[in-house]
Amino acid sequence: MECGNFTAAARLLHITQPAVTQNIADLENELGAKLLDRGRSGISLTDKGELFYGYARQILHWYEVANKAFHPHPLDINAAPVEPHRLKLEDGSEALVWTSGGDIHIELPKK
Repeated sequence: MECGNFTAAARLLHITQPAVTQNIADLENELGAKLLDRGRSGISLTDKGELFYGYARQILHWYEVANKAFHPHPLDINAAPVEPHRLKLEDGSEALVWTSGGDIHIELPKK
């Protein structure tokens, strides 16, 4: 519901407006429930749409949590220790940066 209309949603998703419309229709058919009220002033969630929206937000949250667990960013201080991330320096050398135990570690090349 962040977009307010299908055209804005299509732009955000980098797909066409008819594709958004079709996907919403397919979802409503699959669930057997009307999720959106369409009016002149835009779209709004039905009661079933509000319920589904809550579930969808939870699914996206847990997907992000799982994705971070399997693919942690090397500089995330809350992540488990990971292999050092190599950063190119202006002089052509590399610094190593990694996290462990909530600390950020930086190893600079010896000169």
